[in-house]
This record gives sequence, C-alpha cells and structure tokens, in this order.
Amino acid sequence: MKHSNPLLDPLAEGAVIAVCALADAAGPGRWSSGAVEDAATALEVLAGALSELSPEAAELLEVVPAAVAALRERVERAPAVAAPSGPADRAEDPAVLSTGLRRALAAHSLAGHRVHQLGPALLTITLDAAHAQALAVLLAARRELPRQAPAAEDESRWGAGPAETAAASLAVALATYGSGTYARVLASGHVTAGLTPTAAQQVTDALNSRPAASSPTRSRRRGLGHGWKGIDAGR
Repeated sequence: MKHSNPLLDPLAEGAVIAVCALADAAGPGRWSSGAVEDAATALEVLAGALSELSPEAAELLEVVPAAVAALRERVERAPAVAAPSGPADRAEDPAVLSTGLRRALAAHSLAGHRVHQLGPALLTITLDAAHAQALAVLLAARRELPRQAPAAEDESRWGAGPAETAAASLAVALATYGSGTYARVLASGHVTAGLTPTAAQQVTDALNSRPAASSPTRSRRRGLGHGWKGIDAGR
C-alpha cells in the first residue's frame, strides 16, 4: 500500500471534512429523508471502495450494505425513526455496550462472533448460521413477553437454508427486545444482526441472566487409572 497518493489523498480529506460538517449539523429532528438517503449511499459507496483493499477488508465491511438496507427500510416505514428516539438510546457508552455484549456471547460459547459499533445508534453482531440459530434460541426463551409475529420478509425465509432460517429465527427473537432490530444473511453465508443501543443492552442483560454454558468435562472413576483402563476387562 502506498504511503501517499496525490490523487486520492485530497479527495479522502475532503470527504472527511464534509462528513464532519454533516455530523456537526445533524441532530434530533434535523434529518430529512433525502439527507438520510444521501448519507446512507455515501456510506455504502465508501464501504464498497474500501472493501477492495483486501479480502479481509471486504469481509469486515460486508455488514455495511445490510445495515444500510435496514436503515432505508426503517426510514421508509417511519421517517421519524431516523432521528434519535430519546436519551435512552444515547445514555450507554458504545464501548461499554460492545464489550458487555461480547462477554455475554462468549459466556454462552457463541464463538467466532464479531461485534461492531456502526455509529451511536447501531450495533451489529455477525455469527455463523449455527451460532445465530443458537442465539435465537437463547433469546426466544424470554417467555414472559409476548412472542412477536414474524415480518413478511422474515417468514418467507423459513426453510430456505440454514443461514436464511437462522436469520429469520433471530429476527423474530430480536423483535422482542425493541424496534429497529434486524437480521440478514451476508454474502459469506454468515448472519448479521443489527440492534439499537437499548436493544443491545437488553440482549446483554437477557444473556447474562441465563446460565452460562459449561465446558464438557470427562468424569473419571476412582481407581480405573488413565484412559478408562479396566472398563472393558474380560473382553
């Protein structure tokens, strides 16, 4: 990778300045649907350009198109959700939320997960299909709340394959923890889920309230010695 590029460097610097100006001007009630669409498109385009750096970069950034698509859906259904809904969504430190969620997932042996903070209002979890299904089962155990009916787009994915089914299951389970959640299948076959900070905190609390997975241990019988010697004696 080059240390500098006389063509790209000024353009990238200009993009940073423009984005900072936009972020400074943005605030509750200030976003229009057109501004949201333009900002989301810019995010998607930049993620696509950066994904060309390497296969690893592409894998890290593949959550962005799914997150942008979910954002567009939310704005189309209810434009007011583009603005922060209140202090509850901003009260938690994103770093604290991400760390707590990672620990809660690890405690239930949901290995290989990736947790990303995409701005102050969106946190994503990416898992393989099997672990996404396991997470859906853990979260669906919150039986004191009414079960949410699956959205039409999620219902159509049941039985379409392991990843699609896991995403549909996880989307239904997450809906119990607040509006604005989603689950999608990435091009890699992994499942990514998006949560607001409030939903992320509720999911973390729910996971922490359930017994952590215990590592399987092989019991030993006193006097049999190493390797179960003597169990099959006489055969």
